[in-house]
Amino acid sequence: MMNNATVATVLVLLYAGLGFATNQRKRAKLPRVGRAGPFGYAWTVLRSVLDSDGLVEEGWAKYGGKPFVLPSMSGEWIVLGPDDIEQLRRSDDTVFNAPERAKALFLPNTMFGNHLTDHPYHLETIIRSDLTKSLHSLVPEMHEEAQLAIPDHIPIISGQTSATIPLFSTMVHLIARVSNRAMIGAPGCRDEKFLQYQVSVAEEVIPMSQILNWFPAALRPVVWKLFCVTLGAKDRAVKLIGPYVKARIDYAQQDNPSTIVDLLLRYAPEEEIKNLPMLAARVVHLNMAATHTSGIFTTHALFELARLPPEQVEMVRTEIAAAIASEGGVLNKTAVGKFYLLDSLLKEIGRFHSLFAVGSSRVTLKEAVISDGTVLPPGSVVALAPKPMHNNPKTYSDPETFDPFRFTKLRTGAGTAADIQQSFTTLSNDYIVFGIGKHGCPGRFFAALKIKVVLAELLLNYDFSFPEGASHAPKPFSFNIFTVPNPTAKLVFTKRQRF
Repeated sequence: MMNNATVATVLVLLYAGLGFATNQRKRAKLPRVGRAGPFGYAWTVLRSVLDSDGLVEEGWAKYGGKPFVLPSMSGEWIVLGPDDIEQLRRSDDTVFNAPERAKALFLPNTMFGNHLTDHPYHLETIIRSDLTKSLHSLVPEMHEEAQLAIPDHIPIISGQTSATIPLFSTMVHLIARVSNRAMIGAPGCRDEKFLQYQVSVAEEVIPMSQILNWFPAALRPVVWKLFCVTLGAKDRAVKLIGPYVKARIDYAQQDNPSTIVDLLLRYAPEEEIKNLPMLAARVVHLNMAATHTSGIFTTHALFELARLPPEQVEMVRTEIAAAIASEGGVLNKTAVGKFYLLDSLLKEIGRFHSLFAVGSSRVTLKEAVISDGTVLPPGSVVALAPKPMHNNPKTYSDPETFDPFRFTKLRTGAGTAADIQQSFTTLSNDYIVFGIGKHGCPGRFFAALKIKVVLAELLLNYDFSFPEGASHAPKPFSFNIFTVPNPTAKLVFTKRQRF
């Protein structure tokens, strides 16, 4: 009698075999990465769950950076090469559509409700425009919260000078608290029960969206509901954030906003104002986006700082201290704008530590032709591959080496357009961490400021090192197309004496 693992394997093989047969009929005439034949297709699909990165690198090397097909449990991705980036960047969504692909990939309608995508003002208006204009007032608030939160998250026992902590989970929780100082304000940002569930949402929703894509569309709401009832944190987070959102509604300070929720209330339709769970779900969704990726960057940054020679870490500290001193001792947006070394470190992390195997994906709404003349049928999913693109020696010298000051070295110091091009948040066809074109990540400016505020406070107050005997290059964890830092790796924080 077959055990559960055998049954699961057979079902996956049947699923993949069906995908192989179906996709042979409608796929563009492009080579496919992985083993040949139906069973090879099934094996490649299975491998993609935990090694999409490896498959993408294999396909890139085999086909010389030309388009190829990447099979996965949620369907086929057409991985495009450098010759196709400009076409995607210029896309106006009539052929290569980003919003529809995002809905299909992350399933916000299933997980949070149709109102998020029917009227996406929290992304299209708030994050792209109003929030960016309000960042100057939010930086001091986030800095104050970082100063209060960091000792809570790095508890050093009396009589000792250091603490060893699991880095990734700690940074995600710390980022969640600092983010929520901007999102809902104090004291809500210090509600540990809410923060716990909000972090769980960030940890659950992205992998669950990938798993849900393994199921037929009709079953996804049922599977998601069962997950929420048994393990899910989304409904609990929505319930717990509700009173804080209601407090912002009662405060009604849209004309002089002090939180991101105040900005939301400028545009929230009356039905959402009256239906608190709908508005709260939107805030939880926005919170999720503001937490997870920022936690990943912060974690990688601290690992890299722990690996750097002390004199290089001191260079970063000195620049941070000088920038703050130039603003009268206040860590504000202008001061953060002078953290050039830290900015370069973060951009190099984005280049070197890929967050996903494929990204900037689009779905073709009608027949499309790519650079090599291949005709893509409607419904084709196309994407770019950050890791091999960011390791291109034609673009980056010595790309296999992590150089924290790579982009600082390219600055002239004159504040020219060439200098701006080296910034962490600047979009380009050679640096696609935040996407390309008009669909570049709208929250990247907020995320960058928040990460820099937290890292600056940590750098000025702690030294970083690896526990004795621990790996200095902890292996990250990959699932489907996404990669996160090693969840078990620890770092030692030693309190510095500041004079």
